[in-house]
Amino acid sequence: MRKLVCILTFLIANIGFSQVYEAGLTYNLGNVMGERNDAFPITSSYKNWGVVIKKNMNPRIAYRLAINLMESHNTQLAELSGGIDFNFTKYNLIRTGNIKKSTGYLIFEAATMFYNTGGDTKFSIALPMGIGYKHAITKRIVCSMEAKARVSFSDTLDKITTNKSTLDAYYYIGASIYYTFGWPRGSKNQIRF
Repeated sequence: MRKLVCILTFLIANIGFSQVYEAGLTYNLGNVMGERNDAFPITSSYKNWGVVIKKNMNPRIAYRLAINLMESHNTQLAELSGGIDFNFTKYNLIRTGNIKKSTGYLIFEAATMFYNTGGDTKFSIALPMGIGYKHAITKRIVCSMEAKARVSFSDTLDKITTNKSTLDAYYYIGASIYYTFGWPRGSKNQIRF
């Protein structure tokens, strides 16, 4: 019980004295790539939606949590992913000067998913990786473009199974718009930016 109280206290304090949060909506083109040969072209991609929340820990690192809903051919997929963004340049929404309001970044995540190919709902995990670019339009509004690929630990995402042990993959290419909030004025943590 004492450990649980310590963990909850740490999490609440961390949220209360955090830097800038970004919460946004994503619109993606995406598809499942398995044994189907026509799955990758953008012209055959399906439209997908998602929600992303980020916490900028410093000018180089941001934590992220995302939920994406995807439909591809006969597959319906719901994904929960978490990870970090690593910014190529120092990124800051508050301060001016040499710190930029836009940057490219790498995305490192782990994902869990539930998918249905017309039968029972199944569970799997995936190892996603991606790249993105974000730009602060105003102090409160940020836009980004991202391209992400995921390799799942399943061979049934595309409803086609083979005798070989092959893993299906899927991808997203899309845009996001974020609203930023949570900057504690006068906080000691502000010096981290």
